[in-house]
Amino acid sequence: METTALTSRREPLTAARIVDQAMRIADQRGVSGLSMRSLARSLGFEVMALYNHIANKQSLLALMTDAVASTISSAPSGASPLAAVRAITISTHAALLQHPWATEQWQQHLPGPARTELMETLLRLLNESGLTPETAHHGFHAVTNHVIGYTLQEKSTVLVDEDATANAKIYLAGVSTETHPYMVAHVNQHLSGETASSFELVLDLILDGLERLDKRD
Repeated sequence: METTALTSRREPLTAARIVDQAMRIADQRGVSGLSMRSLARSLGFEVMALYNHIANKQSLLALMTDAVASTISSAPSGASPLAAVRAITISTHAALLQHPWATEQWQQHLPGPARTELMETLLRLLNESGLTPETAHHGFHAVTNHVIGYTLQEKSTVLVDEDATANAKIYLAGVSTETHPYMVAHVNQHLSGETASSFELVLDLILDGLERLDKRD
């Protein structure tokens, strides 16, 4: 009787609730630390209960990835098409940084509804910006590849500050200022804190370059 009463008071299991909890676990442990069994346990259910809502782990990961896409902000009202592309791209980068596991998953699953809408919006904006259809096509891939590639690089190079400094100093000890003066100066710029993320700089170069490419033709 007591077990029945507890079960009846338990929050119902839904696909949205499963995805939300799975994202919390993946944010903390990564995808490798997420299993259907541990996920079910964290929700207070047996693992078979999850399969009433989600087919398997791959389906779950696809839903999680689309849930990240749904958090990406829309462009500010009144923004020009390319300014809107810039704002959406920066928001995409921020969303992927917030959920580090999502960048690799982005590449491994077909787009869901939220991501499809995101892609449609970017393509529409690029075409409405006055770019030729061919340039808009290439621009879409340039912008999206920049987000994915840059975020993957950030993810792979995340180090504790002390470790990063120590590694940089070890590297500099083996590099001569006579043969590689610019490389030594570049590393010292990082050590002195003179450099920051170049994500927005490169994004601006891409967008400006698309406009110049069309004008040149």
